[in-house]
Amino acid sequence: MNSSDTLIATNENLEPLMETKRALAKTKTRRALLKSALQLYGLDGASGMSMNKIAKGAGIAQPSFYNHFDDLEALQNELGEQLKHHYLSPIRMAWINMLEDYAALTNEQFNQRCQHCLTLIFDAAFQNIALFQRLIEDSLGNSSTQGNQHSTMGSSKNSHLVNKGLGRLIGEIKEEWVEIFIQGLSSAERTFDVSEINLCVDIATAQVHELILGCHHGRYSRQQAIAMLCKNFDALFSSFAQENSKV
Repeated sequence: MNSSDTLIATNENLEPLMETKRALAKTKTRRALLKSALQLYGLDGASGMSMNKIAKGAGIAQPSFYNHFDDLEALQNELGEQLKHHYLSPIRMAWINMLEDYAALTNEQFNQRCQHCLTLIFDAAFQNIALFQRLIEDSLGNSSTQGNQHSTMGSSKNSHLVNKGLGRLIGEIKEEWVEIFIQGLSSAERTFDVSEINLCVDIATAQVHELILGCHHGRYSRQQAIAMLCKNFDALFSSFAQENSKV
């Protein structure tokens, strides 16, 4: 093999390695952008997030932002999906199994399982309580803005603007909770009305969020909050069992 053949062969071997390095570098920068956005959101909420600030926090120039995300909304959507997965994945099956077995559980067994599930939720929230508070605040602001816009203009354009960002994440998580309840109750072969599940999820999530914030502000302990939630959830779940006993 002559020197030119050797050079061609060497270049051919290097190309896949260079592509791999470029792909790894792009993945690393993408993660840095998401991390920067999460830090900014936790500090200042949605108003503190801009492409310039996010890019600067990731150590890149703003024009390079578009090499990784089409726009700020695309980044927020991906960040929201990651947060939703992080929050729900460890506890999804625990809740489904508890709902499926609810009718056969003793009070002690239910309390044990419910405490376990709620502890997972509290742990997830307290991993970044500043972020959790921001999400709750944006969710409430989003709901208020949606109500005002629907009552005035109700245009699809305005609805799209309202739904931008991380403010919708809590609403999406609640939708996931509805699916979890449906899966658990279906596995237990119980009849139910979806509107009742929506009501149950709204009540449960409101209580959980309020008590997490109450613990954070030192009004009571996490143990007290979880014990109270277990009692309340037992009453909520029992309504489905009672309905089925009448069928």
